[in-house]
Amino acid sequence: MTSEFNRLLMRYVVGFMSALLLSVGSYLIATSGASAAARTMAIILVLAVAQLVCQLIFFLHLDIRGRSVGRTVSFIFTIIMMLVVVVGSLWIMRNLDYRMGMSPEAMNDYMQAQNKKGF
Repeated sequence: MTSEFNRLLMRYVVGFMSALLLSVGSYLIATSGASAAARTMAIILVLAVAQLVCQLIFFLHLDIRGRSVGRTVSFIFTIIMMLVVVVGSLWIMRNLDYRMGMSPEAMNDYMQAQNKKGF
């Protein structure tokens, strides 16, 4: 029993320390201003994905071993469905924007004219 407790405690400590280091690293990179904005954003994105994986493994216990395979498959399915909804929505909005065919100035003028009409 004590061995299992120590193993679990060590897992939580390692997870907490790695999440803390990734968070502090992201903060330091964001506040340093040492590199270009695009590079800083790319580095922060990589650190965010690493932190997501860290928290999924250490705190939610999602891995491909033992009894947690079902939870992992459910989580992956959920992520895929979320991506379908988000990408589909962006695709539809982009398509509508293309089909409208108005410049931002023409759209603003049209909206102002509609606003003057009232309800």
